[in-house]
Parts: sequence; C-alpha cells; structure tokens
Amino acid sequence: MPSARRTAPATIKDVAARAGVSRATASYAFTQPSRVSAPLRARVLAAADELGYVGNDAARRLRMGHSLAFGLLISNTANPVYAEVAAGAEREAAANGRFIIVVNSDDDAERERAYVNFFESQQVSGIIAAPVGDVPAELLELRDRGTPFVLVGLAQGDHDFPAISGDNELGGYLAMRHLLDQGRSRILFVGGPHPHVDARLAGARRALAESGADASLEVQRTPAQNARIGEEVAEALLGRSAADRPDGVFAGNDLLALGLLHGLLAAGVDVPGDLSLIGYDDIEFADFAIVPLTSIRHPSAALGAAAVRLLLGLETEADLSGAFAPELVVRDTSLPTGR
Repeated sequence: MPSARRTAPATIKDVAARAGVSRATASYAFTQPSRVSAPLRARVLAAADELGYVGNDAARRLRMGHSLAFGLLISNTANPVYAEVAAGAEREAAANGRFIIVVNSDDDAERERAYVNFFESQQVSGIIAAPVGDVPAELLELRDRGTPFVLVGLAQGDHDFPAISGDNELGGYLAMRHLLDQGRSRILFVGGPHPHVDARLAGARRALAESGADASLEVQRTPAQNARIGEEVAEALLGRSAADRPDGVFAGNDLLALGLLHGLLAAGVDVPGDLSLIGYDDIEFADFAIVPLTSIRHPSAALGAAAVRLLLGLETEADLSGAFAPELVVRDTSLPTGR
C-alpha cells in the first residue's frame, strides 16, 4: 500500500521535531545561523530537506512579510562611499543567511519614495537607508507598519529610529587642524547640503577657534558633491587674483576634492605649493590621483555591516558607540613644498 502523502506544507515546528531541537533553535538555523553551531545547523537543514520545508518556508515568509532580504537604499551609487557601504552590508548579510537588494535613487527624492514602496511590495524584513536628504515620510510610515530601518547618516532633530554614522565633527576637526599645521591661513571649506557635511564644517570651525591662529575660514556651499562641481569651484577660484585665493581647501568629500584638484592642476596651480587640499572619505581613487589626495578615512564598509547587525538585533546603537572613528590620511596634496 503506498504511503500517505503530506497534504499540508511543513512548518518550522515540523522541522524542529524532525531534527530533535527546539522551535527557536530551528528558526535561528535559518534566520541567524551565527547563533547555532555548525553541526546543529546541518542537522536542521537536513530535516528541512527531508520535509521539503525550504521552498514552502520562503513562500510563507513572503506572505507574512518576513523575507530573508533586506533593502539597501542608496542616494547615488556613483559615489564610491556607497559602494563600500553596500559591500559591508552584503558581507554581513551573507554571514547571517540573509540577502541585500540594492537600489539607487540617483539623488532623486521622487525615485527614492518609489523604491521605498517597492521594498514594501517585496516585503523585505528591514531597510538600510542612505537617503538623498531627510528620512522620507514613506520610510517612517513603513516602519510604523512593522518594517524596521536603520539610517546610515546623521539624523536631524529628535528621532526614534536607529542612526549610525562616523564622527563627522571629529573628522572636520582633524582636517582643519592639519591645514593649520601646514601653515595655511586663508582656508576655504566647500561642501554640499547634508547634515554630515554640516558636522564636518562644525569640526573645522572648532579646530580654528581652539588654535588661536591668525587664519580665516571662508565657506562655500554647493548643490551636490561630485567631481564636476569641484571643477566648477576650481574655475571660480581661478577667476580671483592669486592674493585673493585660499591657500588651503577642505572639501566635503573626495569626489569634490578630486574635481577641484583636476581643475587647479590643469590651470597650472601648484598643489600643494600654492594651495593645500584635503578631502573626506578616503575613497580608493584618492590614493591614485595624479597628486595623491590627503583625506579623512571614513569607515564606510563597517557602517554597512553594523546596519545589518542592528536590523538582526545582534547589536544596539549603544554597542556601536565610538566604533566609527575617522582617521587622517596624509598624502601629497597637503604637504608643504619640498617635504
């Protein structure tokens, strides 16, 4: 007589019973494998295979809004910093049996909102967001409906969601302190309209105030931070007399700094002889510029990995306090002539 066939799909309870483990342990084997020993996880997976659980469970998770995927919303993948954030997030997700769906809003707030709605339709189990500006209302509403998110960046004002960032104020302080140590006294800060850039500027101002140096700080805000705008800033500087130009420039990120560097060198300005230049983020291209760029190293991959751990509940914001300290990386664009 043929054996009776199972008419109902296998559940996690069935898998736990077959493997001889608790229901929680069976669940961890799929969702948080780092919490289960390798032999125990292998036993759970073998039981799931025997029962045909994996495919059914994936469908169940999608119906329940608990897929194994996290969404990663990036404002512009042209910025190598976000590629590093994504790489860190993907490595950490893979280590925990999860997946990352990466989307790029290309600095378009409307597209960003559409992607938040897309994530909801895919029923991701959490979102990592590096948005164009403020946290979009759609993301807050999605959180209120049960999908958590982590902001990679500085949150403005009071907030009730996790937000992680490097110490941008300290990074700005280190950059300005370095320019002052090189004897620069007419310093220009150039940066875009972002909270983390505001923090970098605040750090630069603190360093100048504490130094007591006879130096000035000029501030120029830009609509975005990319190499093309950096070239435009360089062109504007070249329209000034040599005596009226800054002798030190702190750019809000490396792309902006590299555009500045290209425009200045093309016009015959001696960097760092006439002008010291420092960027922020220490992207890979900084070290390969025709004049290697001094920069503040930003732990982008570590931020992406930490965001995944926060979503998984493996860490809290308190656990990450002080974990993302910036570091000054000195290269040729800021050293005095002849050094």
